[in-house]
Amino acid sequence: MVFDNGAPQLVKSCRADLNTVEHLAVTVPAGASTARFQFRCTGTNSAFWRVDQVVFN
Repeated sequence: MVFDNGAPQLVKSCRADLNTVEHLAVTVPAGASTARFQFRCTGTNSAFWRVDQVVFN
């Protein structure tokens, strides 16, 4: 994730196969006006890998 073209920040990294729903909270820096999120899968078991129902509150 990147706020206002700043340095990228890692939000989540998984080192094992997971088949679960996760809810991740992200703290937005004061004064930030833009955000960019990137999702990447680098594992070998992609049978369940998915990003779905992303919600911003």
